[in-house]
Amino acid sequence: MSAAPQRGRRRAETARRPSLPSWASARAGAHSAERSPAISGVATTTAKCMAAVAVLGALVATGAVTQHIGEPSSGLSAVSQVAAAATMPDVQAPADAAISFPALDVASSASPKATEQAKAVKVAADAVKTVETPAVVDDPAAAQAYAASQLGSFGWGADQMSCLTQLWQRESEWLTSAENASSGAYGIAQSLPATKMESTGSDWASNYQTQIRWGMGYIQGRYGSPCGAWDHSNSVGWY
Repeated sequence: MSAAPQRGRRRAETARRPSLPSWASARAGAHSAERSPAISGVATTTAKCMAAVAVLGALVATGAVTQHIGEPSSGLSAVSQVAAAATMPDVQAPADAAISFPALDVASSASPKATEQAKAVKVAADAVKTVETPAVVDDPAAAQAYAASQLGSFGWGADQMSCLTQLWQRESEWLTSAENASSGAYGIAQSLPATKMESTGSDWASNYQTQIRWGMGYIQGRYGSPCGAWDHSNSVGWY
């Protein structure tokens, strides 16, 4: 089917005025032979400037050019600033990026009473010293030699050493750490209770010299001499 025929008088087309660039181009083409190269270059430059002015006017009208235009310190033309703003990259950060803040120095707000209590606790803690238990020295030969050197201080002769050696060999084998599991007697002289030896020295549990001095004093006070103690032990089984 053919198109429907148009009725009525055809509207006359409005004559279009040539634009300045078109006019310049047409005139340049018509008189290209007569114009010099310098004049041609001026026409081309004028056309480019007109086009740039038209683009800038459109951007200003649509709000694309911001307050950056005209800032003397920027050092950029208006068109260059618009282009730079359009190509600025987005600033992005990972979701788990760590954010740190400077530490704050917060002064203590403790009351004077709490401060004094804290000082008292510190003083008490500094005063507590770790008590180390001395190692026990089990040396039968050295213990017997020391006992022999102490006989004279108790008024005994060297002949008493034989009785003393047998007596304490039976009781403890001259071991500083000897302990009777049933009675609790302790040491070379088998003191019962063991804390009796504390009167001679605080190291009675580990020092054979302290134990020997206590044992000789016990024998002197109860039996008079080592041989007297040995005789009693032979008769009843203990001294």
